[in-house]
Formats: sequence, structure tokens, C-alpha cells
Amino acid sequence: MSQLTKKIRASISGVSPRDLIYPGIVLFFFIIVGILFFLATQFIAKNINNAFLGDTETEPNTLNVANYTLVANKLGISAIPQKNTISTPSAVSSTTTKKTSVTQVSNVSDINSLTINILNSTTKKGVASALAQSLESLGYARATTGNEKKLYATTTIIIKENRSSFGPALLEEVKKFYSEVTMATTTEVANFDVTVIIGTH
Repeated sequence: MSQLTKKIRASISGVSPRDLIYPGIVLFFFIIVGILFFLATQFIAKNINNAFLGDTETEPNTLNVANYTLVANKLGISAIPQKNTISTPSAVSSTTTKKTSVTQVSNVSDINSLTINILNSTTKKGVASALAQSLESLGYARATTGNEKKLYATTTIIIKENRSSFGPALLEEVKKFYSEVTMATTTEVANFDVTVIIGTH
């Protein structure tokens, strides 16, 4: 280890400051060239972007058509940039409103197709007609009303199985009049899609 140290010291001591001038100049030259190369690439990249996009600070998404055409002609490219179509908030709002209106009309049309029979199993008069009028005001078809001979303690909705998708909405409406309401589905062939039997509670 001591021999190696001696050799290194001998090599360093044999180098004079004059011998370091030329390597230093070469190293400095390469550093300058590297810096200039880096700045040149940044400048070229920025100008290429500006040629196609124009002023990115004021119009970040606007294509500079004049510069684009000039570059395209130089490269022998025949291309016509198309204008971007931007959906305005009013157009989006209008579309949303139309879709909502169509959905509402569709829902009203669907519930209007239900055939409903409302039976009164209580001693109170007119409760079946009152419920029928309320459902009709919501868009349901005019219900047929009558009396149920059997006494029901709880208001019951019996709906055909193939029409059961309308059950939850109808249940919520009937609950506005009667707190205790049960619902059941049936596969039996009946004259009505829905039968509502008004109970005593």
C-alpha cells in the first residue's frame, strides 16, 4: 500500500501547472458546447410547439392555422385542420332537459298502462274512490272501485308478477294514505294488474 501511495505522489509531483492548461481548456470547451446544445434543443422544441399551437398562454387549445399550413406545404403534406366542436353549457343543459322530459313521459305512459282495482274492506264509505282519484292524478289509469266482502286488517296490494317492477312506486304512494301496507305478487291470471284492498288500519 505504501508503494502505491509513493507512486501516486510521484506522478502528481511530476505534473506541472503548465501541463494542466490544455486539458482544462478542452474540458471547459466541452462544458460550453454541452450547455449551448441543451439551450439550442430547448429553443427548437419551443419554436416547433409555437408553430403548431400558437400562443399557448392565451389560447392553449387553438391551432395556429397559418403556421400549420406553412409547415405542411414545406413538408409536402396536404392536410386541412378541422375545427374543434365544443359543446356549450346551454346545449348540454338542453339535451339533459330533453332526456329528463322523455323519461318522465315514458314513466307516466308506463304506469298509465296498469289496470288497477281498488276494493274497500272497511265500513267507511268513499275511501276506495278517494285513493283512485289520488292515483289518477299521479298518472295512473282510472281505477275500478268496489267493496271487499272479506275484512282486511292491513291494506294489501296484490300485483301480477310480470308487473312487479311497478310495485315499489305504487307502494310508496299508497303509504301516504295508509301507514300499514303490505304487498304480494301473484302468478294467477286476474282481470287487473293490481288489486288494492283497503284495510281497517
